Amino acid sequence: MSKNRSRKSKGGACALNKQEGGDKKDKKDKKEGGKRKTRRMAKGPSDWNKKVMEVYRDMKKKDSSVKLGAAMKRASQMKKRGEL
Repeated sequence: MSKNRSRKSKGGACALNKQEGGDKKDKKDKKEGGKRKTRRMAKGPSDWNKKVMEVYRDMKKKDSSVKLGAAMKRASQMKKRGEL
């Protein structure tokens, strides 16, 4: 081995950190506990959601293969026209 790469540590900055316990200990401190989050109560469907579901049911009666996305688009168009 060369002179620069000896196996023994000569006391550089790394050696000091190893002797003192290293930086890893500082980074892994336990977090302090906070407030526990509580569950929110459901407020029920919004007015818009009720209208969309009404349009969806009407469309479903006519064509059973209708998807909810199509009902949302149609309800949006109806709202823009002032029908809803």
